Amino acid sequence: MSEQPVHEVEPRVSRSLLVRLVVVVVAFLAAGAGAGVLWERLWHAPAGVTYKGHWYIEPAGPDVSFQGIALFVLIAFPLGILLGVLVGLWRGHETAVALTVLVAASVAGFVMYAVGSSLGPADPQALAAGAADYTTDITGGLGLTAPDHDRVPWHSTALLVLPTGAMAGLVVTYLLSGKGLARRPRG
Repeated sequence: MSEQPVHEVEPRVSRSLLVRLVVVVVAFLAAGAGAGVLWERLWHAPAGVTYKGHWYIEPAGPDVSFQGIALFVLIAFPLGILLGVLVGLWRGHETAVALTVLVAASVAGFVMYAVGSSLGPADPQALAAGAADYTTDITGGLGLTAPDHDRVPWHSTALLVLPTGAMAGLVVTYLLSGKGLARRPRG
C-alpha cells in the first residue's frame, strides 16, 4: 500500500499575494502623486501683505485660507473611494488587502500633500520674514492649515481623508458584492 502525501498548509505568504499587495501600494502612491499635481494645478494662490515680518492674507477671511484644504478634501476623498472600490473588486485575502489599503492610502495622502506643496509657491511666512512692511507681491503657500505664522502646514486632519475614502470604498465593495449577500430561495 502506498501512502498518500500529506498536504500541509504552508504558513508562507504566497508570491501572488505579495505581488498583489505591491501593486496596490504602487497604485496608491502613484495616485497620491497625481492627485498632488492636480491639487496644485487647480488651486489659486491667495494674495497677501507683509507686516512686521509676518504674512497676512489680503483680503482676510476663512473662505480664502480654507480653499486649499477644501480642494485637497474634494480631490482626496473621491480618489480614495475609487481606489478602494477597485481594490475591493479583486477578491481574496481580504484582511491582508484591507491592512495594505489602510497603510498605502495613509502614505498616499502624505505623498499628495508633499507633491502638491512642493510644486506650489514657497512658504509665505518665511518669505515675509525678510520683506519690507506692506509688500504685496508674496502669494500664499499650499498647505493644509491656515497660513498663520505659528502653524505647521501639514498638521491637519485633512490627511485622513484619502484613507477614509479608501476604506469606505473597500468596505462597501466587500459588503455589497454578491459573495455572502445573495438572496436565498424561498420555498
